[in-house]
Amino acid sequence: TVRTKILDDLVVTPFCQSQFRKIRRGSRLQRKQAAFYLHALETPAAKEALRRQLMREKNPSVRFYLMNALILDLDERSFSVIMKSLRSCDEAYRHWVEALFKNHYGSIEAMLRPYFTDTDTSVRHLLLYLAKNIFDENLQRYAKDILNSVLEVEDDLRLSALEALAAMVPETLLTDEYLLHPDERVQAFAIKALATQPSRETVDFIIEHIDGTSMDEVRYIALSNIVLTSRPYLLYVLDRYENVTTRDQRLVLARVLSQHLDYILLKTKDPSYAYITDIIEDLLDMHVVEQIIDFINRNKDEVVQQIVLNIVRRYASADPYYLDQFTIYLKPEILSLIGLMPKPQPVVKREKSPKEKGKNVWILVWSFIGFMFFPVLALLLNLNHLGDPEQLFKGIVSSINSKIVIYFLAVNTLYFFLLILSIIGSRQRNELWNIKKATLLFAHDLLPSISIIAPAYNEEKSIIESVTSLLNLKYPKYEVIVVNDGSKDRTIDTLIEHFNLDRRHPMFKASLNTKELRGVYTCKDIPNLIVIDKQNGGKADALNMGINAAKNDYVCGIDADSLLEEDALLKLMSVTLDDSKEHIALGGNIVPVNGCTVDRGKIESRGLGKKGLVRFQTLEYLRAFTTGRVGWAKMHTLLIISGAFGLFSRQAILKTGGYLTVSGQLKKDTVGEDMELVVRLTYEALQAKKQYRVEYVHNANCYTELPSDGTSLFKQRNRWQRGLIDILHYHRQMLFNPRYKQPGLFGFPYFFIFEMMGPFMEIVGYAAFALGLIFGLLDIVAVIVFLMVTIGYGIVLSLFALFVAEREVNQYNDKETIILLLLAFFENFGYRQVISMHRALSTLSALKEKGNWGSQKRQGFTKT
Repeated sequence: TVRTKILDDLVVTPFCQSQFRKIRRGSRLQRKQAAFYLHALETPAAKEALRRQLMREKNPSVRFYLMNALILDLDERSFSVIMKSLRSCDEAYRHWVEALFKNHYGSIEAMLRPYFTDTDTSVRHLLLYLAKNIFDENLQRYAKDILNSVLEVEDDLRLSALEALAAMVPETLLTDEYLLHPDERVQAFAIKALATQPSRETVDFIIEHIDGTSMDEVRYIALSNIVLTSRPYLLYVLDRYENVTTRDQRLVLARVLSQHLDYILLKTKDPSYAYITDIIEDLLDMHVVEQIIDFINRNKDEVVQQIVLNIVRRYASADPYYLDQFTIYLKPEILSLIGLMPKPQPVVKREKSPKEKGKNVWILVWSFIGFMFFPVLALLLNLNHLGDPEQLFKGIVSSINSKIVIYFLAVNTLYFFLLILSIIGSRQRNELWNIKKATLLFAHDLLPSISIIAPAYNEEKSIIESVTSLLNLKYPKYEVIVVNDGSKDRTIDTLIEHFNLDRRHPMFKASLNTKELRGVYTCKDIPNLIVIDKQNGGKADALNMGINAAKNDYVCGIDADSLLEEDALLKLMSVTLDDSKEHIALGGNIVPVNGCTVDRGKIESRGLGKKGLVRFQTLEYLRAFTTGRVGWAKMHTLLIISGAFGLFSRQAILKTGGYLTVSGQLKKDTVGEDMELVVRLTYEALQAKKQYRVEYVHNANCYTELPSDGTSLFKQRNRWQRGLIDILHYHRQMLFNPRYKQPGLFGFPYFFIFEMMGPFMEIVGYAAFALGLIFGLLDIVAVIVFLMVTIGYGIVLSLFALFVAEREVNQYNDKETIILLLLAFFENFGYRQVISMHRALSTLSALKEKGNWGSQKRQGFTKT
């Protein structure tokens, strides 16, 4: 055939022949690429090469790529190797195998059956995972055998079998053996199964066993699911409410019925349903007031309104809590009917973090050392001139100039080294992204689920565009949680009005302590959107509230004034397939939105901001992200993930106590919550001697608005510097400590020397250079060397950073690129010096212990 002839010609090309060599002896990246290209050939020789490599491959991630290449044409030898690899693998690899097998069950079903008698725990977990997700009689029979086995079987295997049966054949568990089992975990699965077989007998059984224990929450969920699927059962539960005998039963039924108040309360006009007022009172007694208030605000029936308002008036007069709820959230015209006046949300003053013993002294000591390091060193080198003040002055100035050159040479050489690593790392990341097909990334259950948390404080100008952008992302499974952190503008009102939100009673557990919750809002038309309103507690506190509400594997912190590219999450999370170690944190690339055209949350065109201040910052961002974070990640030393776009393992965050806040268990606030969390997660992982990864993904773009005026810029940089100082002091035990490996020996010292003490050293160096010029103490060679090392080297780095960034994405046109090239030169004459001076002053301002998040002037996103 034509195809065969084309393939025959293609196989002998140098490129294809090189893939056959790379699959055997290349690097991990090359073996992954070879697996991708050989799979595309679909020739017997290519398949044989993939099979042989799979048999000898040791790296879990490479083995995953090989499995994916072979999965549609897997032979028994290769399948046997995969099953054998499960016996000594980590959790991530086992999950990949489970996901691939589930998505390609038809092609591996026959080969899997002989393993039904295998007693290995990993194999059993695999089969039970498949039994939970695929309707297959053999798999469900296997789950029954595990559950009823008289042999010794691990407890978690029995629970997995229960979960599989509850999902696929729930009728199996509908016996008293399981429904009344002494183990509450078994009961929970059985009750969940019961909810899938709705009947009056089912409803009666659940109601009769409500007993005031923790199992009532499971029974509540089961009844809610039954009522949700069929309106007749809603009426039956409503009728049963009148005849239940215990208060526990009444309260559970009231909660179930609260989700359908619009329907139920309209029946209060019917004399036979007079007891519905008791349901309202039960809900109010449980502080479930949100749905009642929402109903009253939308109700048009005057008779029903009068009945409900009589109860409202009584509760408002008896308890300050209800009075606050009604006067804050009921419409003014309704409040006037019951003689109440509306009032705004209360403003609660944020408490300050307790002062850390010795912190101010620590800051002053190291700031003084940074400031005096070169002068003292120069003095020691010129002790022979102590008797001659003029010569001493000249010697000190000359020595400082020579030593500051060494300092700038060291820091710029470090940046150059990071730049080289960044070029290598970004190229490898691009090559890995290019071999991941959408069909793989969107495979069910392969990538972790994500909860995006967007804290918002006074963001009314940009909040709708930002949330719309988040709702339009390309990712298999995610939710968006917007946390309004006590904004003083109309942020929450703008959200409610635009998305037609309804206030609902919170259904999540507060695992992390935060400032008080004001309300939870949902949208019927957008089920993956949750909006939370809370008292002001700062960005970290808002993120902790979002983590409490989150349900997914990872939480993604993003500023509410930021926009993500559609595939940003996909690019970010796809790196979890490249290493089986746990990714505790991942960060995306931050791109200035200033100068871009935005329409409905999407970037229509890219461009450079018009203001000079924005353009200087743009160059800084390119340099910091392109030459810095990729390089640090390549060294396994990355200690900072931008708060504008960071992603963290939810379980890891919960274990370490969440973001650092005075409301939380660690009783401390910081304005550098993003970096602090990465440092703490790294610290905990190294303490536990756990294999982990912190990654930066340069092509996962997040667009954020840069400060366009000096006041906002200085506030931002002040916050960054104070946060850095706070983190360095709080985690100072990591500094130069070999126990904490690369982060302790390289990452932490870099921030300590060059970011904390560096501004003081640079100020002294610039001052000495200026004095040297004024008094003619520097010859032409010294001046040239100083300028080449401090300015010339920096310009080269900026140019390389711009080259690398523009090589990946054409963010700017030719004219804008030329402007940035010129700025790489001009920023060294004033802008950098001012920023260094401000960083030094910000370090000293950390003595004031201010932990506020601060605000920034916003232009908002507009289409031009």
